[in-house]
Amino acid sequence: MARSSQDTLGSTPLEVFIPAAGENPDDPGDTQRDAFLTAAQELLDEGLDIAVYSTDSYPSAFTDCEPVADQLAIAGAEVLPILLVEGLVKVSYMYPTAEQLRRFSRFGEVKQPKVNAAAAACGTGGADAPATVPAAELAGFAAVLAGVTPKPAGGPDIGNRVNLMGGHDSAPVSQGAAAESGQPAKQASCGCGCGCGD
Repeated sequence: MARSSQDTLGSTPLEVFIPAAGENPDDPGDTQRDAFLTAAQELLDEGLDIAVYSTDSYPSAFTDCEPVADQLAIAGAEVLPILLVEGLVKVSYMYPTAEQLRRFSRFGEVKQPKVNAAAAACGTGGADAPATVPAAELAGFAAVLAGVTPKPAGGPDIGNRVNLMGGHDSAPVSQGAAAESGQPAKQASCGCGCGCGD
């Protein structure tokens, strides 16, 4: 069975490996096999991306596909049918149901997080907000090319203001006043309240 030519955008590809007609001792009349193939064809017509490989029509698929080959080496042909979703074994030893196929076809979809009661109490009132990705800031060579001025690391940009927390040298009081009092000259207080100029 070939893949559908319909638009299957958003559908995760499903691969089902089944035994050939008459090879399954648990299904001697191939009733389960036929029912699965009918359901798979209907889902394929709906737009699901399903590929079915049978041991008689695509024997190389069973050796070329590593997860399937590993399962066959470990458990033998009894492990068939096998459903693979993005290279992972999701169903084995039985035919997947139509519901399982529908569910696994949405395997790769990104789901929006549900809004909890606390988040609903503020902001948008619990309304679904569009998912946004923070804009990436240019850095390194890309920033140079774009003409972005790099921000200093390790703290906020304080512009032309004096950083009082880092301390600084203040101008000494007039030598005349110190000489009159007979005391050694002191530096003026820096004004930050830490006493560094006292």
